[in-house]
Amino acid sequence: MPNLTKMSETIKILLASGVIAGIVSAIISYLTSIRLKKMDFRNEYYKEILKKRLNAYEFIENQIAVMKSVVLDDDGKPFHLIFGQGESKFYEFQQNLMLAISYGLWIDNETHETLDEINNLFFNLNNHVNKKNDSVIEEIGKKYYNRVSELRMKLEKNAKKGLYDLHDIKKVFKSKKRNKKRIIYKE
Repeated sequence: MPNLTKMSETIKILLASGVIAGIVSAIISYLTSIRLKKMDFRNEYYKEILKKRLNAYEFIENQIAVMKSVVLDDDGKPFHLIFGQGESKFYEFQQNLMLAISYGLWIDNETHETLDEINNLFFNLNNHVNKKNDSVIEEIGKKYYNRVSELRMKLEKNAKKGLYDLHDIKKVFKSKKRNKKRIIYKE
């Protein structure tokens, strides 16, 4: 009988340790599953943020391409094509610029600040372009050729840098310092 009791106790110990091992295994599986789901959610979230950021930079890239278009007048002076297609095309560019600025949440600070500079310039040029004929608008384009070129190159440089850091979402959201007062100046 002593063997039977020992065997019975051994079976109980084995069953108890099997049950305990099963419970521990279930708990570990559950915790691992939750952690993996959180990681999947975070990865999906970052994918969506990256899509939005890419879309914003594509829109900015289109604005840069428009600003690169330069023509020479008969007098040999350059001006951007934005100024060479009349008042309505000038305003169309400005509307597209506003759309690019509306993506400000998804882009880096430097690119956003440069877009603001361009917007301020074109906002102030509205008064000069408003109800003017094409040749007057072209002259305005010649006068502001260097400033528009400078801002376009700055925007392109900042956008490239922003694209290089596209994956670093935490850096972009952490570094927002856009709570400054907007000043509109007259040119």
